[in-house]
Amino acid sequence: MLENIKRDFRWITLILIPAGIVVNGAGGWLFAKLDTPFYFDTIGTIFVAVAAGPIAGALTGLLTNVIVGYFSPGYAPYWSVPLLIGLVAGICASAGMFKRWWKVLLAGLLIAVTAAVASALISARVFGGFTFNPAYFLLEEPLDKIVTALIVFVITRILPERLRIRLPCPENLEVEELIKR
Repeated sequence: MLENIKRDFRWITLILIPAGIVVNGAGGWLFAKLDTPFYFDTIGTIFVAVAAGPIAGALTGLLTNVIVGYFSPGYAPYWSVPLLIGLVAGICASAGMFKRWWKVLLAGLLIAVTAAVASALISARVFGGFTFNPAYFLLEEPLDKIVTALIVFVITRILPERLRIRLPCPENLEVEELIKR
């Protein structure tokens, strides 16, 4: 475990984490202003998790929530949700789930289930009961996270090869053959 952390935390990781935080904040702000049912506030977290590993992704999510929670205190109780999103995305990437588009759909669904369950448990604890919104759990959250995972997949595909090989986890970004014969 410590060897993986040492491997993942290189100079580029220290650049990726703040960049991911900015992308998360900008994405969340933009789509809130556009009044869409989706958030897209975890693009940075998931990208960092795929490019630099689960610990870096979790740290990106956590720091994003700390910063956003400072300005919007309603986010503060949910600090563990983006942390878990980063961990799950990084684990999915390590398992090869960001190499083919159809695997990315499954990774996005796993991330969505993790986020929805964690959010529901926190809401139950903070607000004294479950606040079940079927549209959120069955439609909004899965679509948000699946589309976010697909956006990250596309971003990793358009990165120049020179940059890809310098990332801490380039093996997560290998492109498998699209057509197997």
